[in-house]
Amino acid sequence: MKKLVFFILIFGFLFSTVNLFADETIDAVSGEADKLEEEKKIEEVESEEEEESELQKRKDTLAFGLESEITDLISKLLKEEDKSLSDDILAIFNSTKNVNVREKAIEYFTKIEDTCLKDYALLILEDPYDEKTSSVNLLFKYVTALKITEAAPLIQELLDSENEEYYDAAISALGTVGGPEEALFLADFLDRDLTTARKQNLMKALGQIKAVETWDKLVEVIQNEDENTYVRMYAAEAIGAMEKEESIEILLDLFEDDDPNIRTYAIKGLSYFNNEDVENLVIQGLKDNYYKVRLEAIEVVKKYEYKTAVPSLLYRAKNDSEATVKYACFEALALLDTKEGNEYLISLVKDKKKSDTIRSKAAASMLKYENADSVKAVVEVALSVVEDTKKTALRYALGKEMAKYENSQFIEVCEAFLDSKDVSTQGIGLDIWKKNHYITLKDKVKEMAEAEKPSANKSKAKLILETE
Repeated sequence: MKKLVFFILIFGFLFSTVNLFADETIDAVSGEADKLEEEKKIEEVESEEEEESELQKRKDTLAFGLESEITDLISKLLKEEDKSLSDDILAIFNSTKNVNVREKAIEYFTKIEDTCLKDYALLILEDPYDEKTSSVNLLFKYVTALKITEAAPLIQELLDSENEEYYDAAISALGTVGGPEEALFLADFLDRDLTTARKQNLMKALGQIKAVETWDKLVEVIQNEDENTYVRMYAAEAIGAMEKEESIEILLDLFEDDDPNIRTYAIKGLSYFNNEDVENLVIQGLKDNYYKVRLEAIEVVKKYEYKTAVPSLLYRAKNDSEATVKYACFEALALLDTKEGNEYLISLVKDKKKSDTIRSKAAASMLKYENADSVKAVVEVALSVVEDTKKTALRYALGKEMAKYENSQFIEVCEAFLDSKDVSTQGIGLDIWKKNHYITLKDKVKEMAEAEKPSANKSKAKLILETE
C-alpha cells in the first residue's frame, strides 16, 4: 500500500513537471512565432516602401531633392529623351532660385523642343543685363532650336547695342530666326572691322538667313586668296545656301583650290543644288585625298540618292583608310537600297571573321533604313550571340541599335534578351520592349518589375510600365 502511494506521488510530481515544461515550451514557441510575425510585418512594410512607384521617386527627387540630385536627374531624363516629367520640371523652373537648376531646365526644354519657356525667353532677351551670361546664351540656343521668330527684333536690338557679351551667340541665333529685315541688318556687318572669328560666325549666319543681298560681297571674299581660309570656307557654304544658280559655277571652280578645307566647303555649297554637273563633281569628291572631302561628298550622295555613286561607295567601304569614311559608306549604301549594296552589308554582318565594330556599324546602317532582308539578317545574328560570352560586345551593340526603332521583327530578339541571365542584356531587352511594347512579352516585363530582390532592372521595368 505504501509503495502504491509512493508511486502515485512520484507520478503526480512528474506529471506536473512535464506540464510545467510543456507550458513553458508552448509559451516560448508562441513568443517566437509572435516575433517572427512581427518581423514579417516589418519586412512587408519595408517591401511596400521599396515598391513605391519609380515614377514617384523621380517626382519626389524633383520636388525635394538637393540641387545636385535634381540636375543629375534632369541630365538622365535628357539622355533618355523622357518627356513624362516635363510639367514637374517646369514647376521647379518657375519656383527655384537656383541658377544651376534653372539652366539645366532650359537645356531640357531646348532638347525636347517644348515651347513652355517661350514667353520667359522673350522677356529675358528684351532685357538680359541682370541675368547670368550663361543663362542668356542658353536662351539664345532655346529660341534657335524652336525657331522662335519673335525673338529676331530683340536679338537685333542687342546687336545694335554693341554689347560684346552676347555678340557671337546673338549672331548665330539671328541667322536662324531672322527674316529679310534681319538679313539686311546683318549685311551691314560686312563693312565693320571684325575679328576673324566673328567674320566666320557672320558668314555662317548670312548663309542660314539666306541674305542674298550680300551675295556679291561674299563672292569677293571667296575669290580673295589673301582672306582667311575659314572665312572663305563659310562664305562658300553661304552662297550655296542662298540658292542662286550663279553660285554653281563659282563653287565648281572653287573645288580646284589646293586647300582641302576650301574643297570641302565647295561641296557643302554645292549640296544646295542638284544637277548633272554637281553629281559628277560629287563622284569626283569620293576620290579626293582629304577624308573630309570624301565625307562631304557622301552626304550629298545621300541627300540626292545618287545611285551612280554605288560602285565608288562599295570600293571606299572595302578599302578606305579612314574608318569614319567606311562607316559613312555603309549608311549611304543602306539608304540607296541596291541589290549589290545590300548584299555587301549583309555579308559584313554575317561574317564572323570581321570585327564586332564593323559588323555592328553595318547592322546599324541597315536597321536605320529598314530594308526587310537586311533587318532579317541582323535579327538572325543577334539571336546567334545571345548566349555567346565571346560576343558580348556585339550583342550589346546590336541590341542598343534595335532599341532605337519600332519594328515587329525585333520581338524574338527582345524575348531572348529578357530571358538572358546577363543583367546588361536584360536591360537592353527592356529598352527594346519600351520602344515596341510587344503585348505578348508584357508579362515578362511585369515579372521583372515584381522580382523579390531589388535591382536596377527591376526599377527600370517598373518605370517603363508606369510610363507606358
